[in-house]
Amino acid sequence: MLRALPLLACGLLAAGAYAQQQNTPERVLVPATRADAPPYFIFPDDLDNYKGEYFLSNGKRMYISRLDKRLFAQVGRQREHEIRPVAEHKFEAVDGSMSLHIEISRRGHVSGTISYLDEEAPSRTVASLNVP
Repeated sequence: MLRALPLLACGLLAAGAYAQQQNTPERVLVPATRADAPPYFIFPDDLDNYKGEYFLSNGKRMYISRLDKRLFAQVGRQREHEIRPVAEHKFEAVDGSMSLHIEISRRGHVSGTISYLDEEAPSRTVASLNVP
């Protein structure tokens, strides 16, 4: 019986701490994601599939280049941003200023969208990829 008492006390303390973490009108818990979550893996040889020039629906051009195992995207004459894969066919800039979804079919047809911070206009721009 004496051994069960410390276990009971620990259980009550844990229940009290859990009850304090519950959402209340004054406090809402929001689960956080890990900032250091590993990027989505893509084979280095497959990075070359994404290199090249893309024509955007807003009239601008996006360039994707590769340096070793890293990809970089640049829209027009804006700054170049390192992009990393986050899911299949999806990339995000390391600085959070750009997200891309690029689909390349087996026949070489390219489609997708890009959302980026336009340095010439202080707003987020969304454009689709066009292939001439």
